[in-house]
Amino acid sequence: MFLQRSQSLLKARPWVSLARFNSSFKDSGKETARKIHDEADKALQEATAKGAKAIHNQFAQEQGINSDIINKYKDKLTQKAQELGITNLDELKDKYKEQIEKVKSELGGIDINAEIRKWESQKKKEESDGSVINVRSRDPGAEKKPYKTLNDYVDVEKVRRLPRDDIKLIWKTRFQDDPRSLHATINNQQFDEITENASKYPYFLLPLPKSDDKDTHKGYQLEFVQWSFVGADTIHCLFTSLAEYKLHGEFAKPHVVLTFHQDLKKDKDLVLMNGLSEKDGGLSTQEAQLLVLNLQRFYNGKDSNKLALVKEFNEGSEKFTLDGLIKETTTI
Repeated sequence: MFLQRSQSLLKARPWVSLARFNSSFKDSGKETARKIHDEADKALQEATAKGAKAIHNQFAQEQGINSDIINKYKDKLTQKAQELGITNLDELKDKYKEQIEKVKSELGGIDINAEIRKWESQKKKEESDGSVINVRSRDPGAEKKPYKTLNDYVDVEKVRRLPRDDIKLIWKTRFQDDPRSLHATINNQQFDEITENASKYPYFLLPLPKSDDKDTHKGYQLEFVQWSFVGADTIHCLFTSLAEYKLHGEFAKPHVVLTFHQDLKKDKDLVLMNGLSEKDGGLSTQEAQLLVLNLQRFYNGKDSNKLALVKEFNEGSEKFTLDGLIKETTTI
């Protein structure tokens, strides 16, 4: 009622202002108008002060609201309430009930500040008790190589303390969300069989069967294979279309690059491989996987006919033929 009275008095103010400039009014009339004007101003000030005090008191009593947020936004909320002619926080909350519920819904009813504090507390606990190994950190003081090493993907020294099966799982998880990623874990025997021949025969051709949208066979695309022993624990294998290699030579851009990491070879009997089929390389992930499979079949030495073709290609032997290569590629 008090606020309604103030508002009704305020509505009369334009009329009062006009009365002030009408010389036909008697002094008593002017005095009456002045009193009404003063009463309206006083009523407005009292209403504002009362509303502000009520909101301030309710701020102190409000439960479940973060005190830091209240202190930060109290003045702004009080000012907003005054502008809207609202006397307490409940009225302000009711006015914006729909907006508040919408935000709560979007946030899933989560107290963001509580969640952040919980996360920070958990992080500090993990750092203090050493219960969690950060497998992706990297020593900022470590020498930066011109190529990626295993330390660029996981913290080698921390991973080295884990069981072998856990390392394999971590490596798989590290790349499984990338649809163009290639990755594998290889034991020492498998790796040594391949790299022994790769060191002697670093170049080769692999035919990749191509088909149209209707899965009709359209021949083969020849892929040039290059092995590169770039570091003590790092080996690269690059696949480039033969047409691209003939055109640009050593500057040709490979569309599949494999990297073999030997850091855990001695103590874990494990070599980690990762690679990527370039998005603009013209190959699907399935085609890239087929190349990796055939690379293993030709270089592991288990099939003498396939290894003979690798040797003949590197020696420039006249015995090497594309027909023979395609035949062996399609032979299981």
